[in-house]
Amino acid sequence: MLSMGSIALGSAILMLGFDIGYGWILAGLILTLGVLYNAAKSKEDFIEDERSVRNKEKAGYHAFNTMIILIIILNLLYFYKIWMPSPSQIYALLFFVGMYVWLASQWMCNKKGDVV
Repeated sequence: MLSMGSIALGSAILMLGFDIGYGWILAGLILTLGVLYNAAKSKEDFIEDERSVRNKEKAGYHAFNTMIILIIILNLLYFYKIWMPSPSQIYALLFFVGMYVWLASQWMCNKKGDVV
């Protein structure tokens, strides 16, 4: 329903003459493909065991701690006027660092031995 609504909204925006409608239509198509892909999977593929849940939690803790340290470092850089980033730079940096640290931590924790 959301994907069809996104496509319809994109078409309406496109009819008004705004090019951002192409983005809405593309997002609706990607959402449709994702839903169809997940609908074709069996139920057993979605059930997680205790080990994978524990690994995701541990990776989340490490990513959170890394984000807190990064925020402290950014505040120190701003306080001592070494680097004065704009809010959009800070948000982008925190988002990308957080996602990559979480993925890397999850990969490290998914190994057989507990490395992290």
